[in-house]
Amino acid sequence: MTVQEEISSEEMSAIEELKRRTINDISPQMHEDETLYYRFLKARDFNLKNAEIMLRKHIAFRKEFQVDTIEDFKAPEVLLKYFPTSFIGYDKEGAPIRYISMAGDPKGILNSARKRDIIKHNIFTIEEDVRRTEEQTKKLGKPVTQIMYIYDFENVTFAKATNKKALEMMLLGINLFQDNYPERTKIILQINTTIYYSMMFSIFKSIIASAILSKINCLGTDNWKGTLLQLIDADVLPAFLGGNRTDPDGNPLCHSFIVPPRDVPDHYYMKKSEKTLSSLPGVKKLTITRFSKTELTFEVHEPNSFLEWEFETKNRDIAFGVYFRENTLNHSKPVEILPKQRIDTCYEPETGIYKCEKAGTYIVVFDNSYSWIHQKDIFYRMKIRGPNETESIEIQ
Repeated sequence: MTVQEEISSEEMSAIEELKRRTINDISPQMHEDETLYYRFLKARDFNLKNAEIMLRKHIAFRKEFQVDTIEDFKAPEVLLKYFPTSFIGYDKEGAPIRYISMAGDPKGILNSARKRDIIKHNIFTIEEDVRRTEEQTKKLGKPVTQIMYIYDFENVTFAKATNKKALEMMLLGINLFQDNYPERTKIILQINTTIYYSMMFSIFKSIIASAILSKINCLGTDNWKGTLLQLIDADVLPAFLGGNRTDPDGNPLCHSFIVPPRDVPDHYYMKKSEKTLSSLPGVKKLTITRFSKTELTFEVHEPNSFLEWEFETKNRDIAFGVYFRENTLNHSKPVEILPKQRIDTCYEPETGIYKCEKAGTYIVVFDNSYSWIHQKDIFYRMKIRGPNETESIEIQ
């Protein structure tokens, strides 16, 4: 049993019972994983019934996505070049390190690859890292079962932090990982965290399992390089992360093995938007003349509700932002919570979500005051979703 903790006799009995119940249902590849039963039991606090339910769902997941033969999966070129996740090397204790930039182009990725291919690409990278832990266990002669993750939030923008489709894919990814790869996380280091990180994390936090949440270390924007160097040798860590490693040509960004965050070129897009939002039920229209702006107000009565939006312009771009005003007797001045940015919806409607941690008035602003010539026609749907209302995420 290659796990890093001592196993009690009661836990060993639970492992043997879970094995007895499922041994005929697991694949030969799963059978080779000596930590399988332990990991799923620990994820459910050694509750045998709950662990069996979780493991059987995992068995179905592996069949659905053909995980046992995932090495045969050929990811679309756009994911290989523009999905910013990279294997760096190994930490000082031998665990694999995966670096993920959160400043990629989620809208471009979602418009250039099928959702199922994106999911399979994620599974492929996780399975590659799991394979590395197995190789390290054999090489080092000690159990290596977990992976270090570095999430870089540098250059995350308003549009990327609030894009609803991107956030839904991230939520799907979190659930996929923690439901199918329990006890695979060694530590999560979050660097260059700004206000946009806080906006995103407020949405993710509610669904992240406590076992993973306890391993998250938010390192802010300063002094995080020293923390990385405590855990990773300087010769392994890329120079842009504070180490000594560069490309052969001296490039500190290490593009020979790091997929950088960048916009997806238009030629990868599967199709341009046909501007169909205007024909859908519940859609309203605004006409915003030049040098003017329009405000829409939403009353939030329950903290931790969600403000959701979807809009497209008939042509050209529009500035979009969100403000918050506390409902006091003196009517406090609105505070900008999502800074205004000019958004172009030529490829798809803009969709977004914001967690309203406070009750009060939320003000959505469409601003065309910068335009000297053109009025803008906006088609939109917006709503407040309560904190306990959930939406399903379909895999297509």
